[in-house]
Amino acid sequence: MNKLKKSLALIATLAIASTAFVACGGDSTPANDTPADTSKAAEETKPAEETPADETKPADETKPADDTASAENKIAETGDKLSVLCWTGDDVEKMIENFTAANPDYAGKVEYVNVGSKGQEAREQYANYFAGGEDADLFVLEADWILDYINNDEYTAPLTDLGFTTDDFKGCYDYTVSIGTDNNGVLKAASWQATPGGYVYRTDLAEEYLGAKTPDEMQKFVDSWDKFTETAKKVKDEHNIAMADTLGGMWQVWQYNRANAWADKDNKLVIDDFCKTYADLAKEYWDNGYVTKEDQWTDGWYQIGQDDSTMGYFFCTWCLGKGSMLSNAEGGEGGKTFGKYNITAGPSGWAWGGSWLALSPKCDNGQIAHDFVKYFTVDENTAKDYALFKSEFVNNPNAMKAIVDEGSNKNDLLGGQDQFSVLYEAAGNIDMDGKITAFDSQIKDAFNGAITKYVKGEVASYDDMITEFKKEAAKIEGLTVE
Repeated sequence: MNKLKKSLALIATLAIASTAFVACGGDSTPANDTPADTSKAAEETKPAEETPADETKPADETKPADDTASAENKIAETGDKLSVLCWTGDDVEKMIENFTAANPDYAGKVEYVNVGSKGQEAREQYANYFAGGEDADLFVLEADWILDYINNDEYTAPLTDLGFTTDDFKGCYDYTVSIGTDNNGVLKAASWQATPGGYVYRTDLAEEYLGAKTPDEMQKFVDSWDKFTETAKKVKDEHNIAMADTLGGMWQVWQYNRANAWADKDNKLVIDDFCKTYADLAKEYWDNGYVTKEDQWTDGWYQIGQDDSTMGYFFCTWCLGKGSMLSNAEGGEGGKTFGKYNITAGPSGWAWGGSWLALSPKCDNGQIAHDFVKYFTVDENTAKDYALFKSEFVNNPNAMKAIVDEGSNKNDLLGGQDQFSVLYEAAGNIDMDGKITAFDSQIKDAFNGAITKYVKGEVASYDDMITEFKKEAAKIEGLTVE
């Protein structure tokens, strides 16, 4: 058992309660992996090495410690380059490009280091990388497993060590600060993004099949799940086209709106009405062809965006920028459907994933690390610049409001539409309180594995599906399944 597995075992045995994840997304390509649902227990425990398994802490106490008196950068400046670790360069390489262009003195002094090919792989491999003595300054964490790292002082150092105070992050969305705060109230990670999502649809097909010429007109066809299903039946029956891209996409919308955490404060698996409701919907959509049979993160998933197999995708903010999922689905610039999509709010508000920058205790480039974190998570002006540079929904409401008010964002992938104006209100409503646990990625993998067997007829009934789910969930160390 490697170091991380030992750490995870300790963390998993702690009492997990309910307070507030999100970035980065499902085993996704962007630093938003694990079609990441997110939820931080409302009652959280102290780190494994310090807290008895039965000791919990209420959500209202899980706030960053008052470190406003300390603003000294304690990190040495002895390294040659700032290393930023992640499982994909899709975000980090763009961040480095933007940062060094604005700070030419740092050109050639910031490098992306790949660790793993998916978020879940990075979760396992980071610990091995750190133990090997290689350079590590900053690294990216994902919502589904951020708790494993920020609650382990071997892997993460307080952001106060870079000279930040909690006041520096008052301009961020509150939920991102809450998620980046460990069980002792210490801020360990800062996110550069907020991740609300919507329904991204083919404008040409919407006009031809539904007579919808604008996003507002399209929203009337998808503004609730009943309406979305009604429209799905219409386009399938009349035009043999699926309304939704994948079950994985639908899952992101549904899992965000789940009311309960997947584990209670006693580490017991929670199976509620959500499970039955979602299973029924998934089965209905699969059997009737309202959703395609493709899987996310495959060539087929992108191809359906060009061959008229689907009306649209459930995409969040990090799916809509340069080099993103939407770009791939359109075939890139000059592709068959390039610019033929718009975004609308869809049947319900939701968010998908999210990514956080964490500080390694081994960091030896204190000044560059400070400036890099500040550029993307603290400074409103540079955050705004990055939002426009990458079409990224940044973690600064003021910056995003300025862009929306100015009308300065025109997304070519969306035919010039400003996705920020559609998603700005949704971002302000993101609420992860009571939804994140340290078991999330494993539980959700087990649940979706059972759902897949159910819709494909490999298990005969919903009850059999739940039995399959429990069987897999029982393998998760520290989780009680009854």
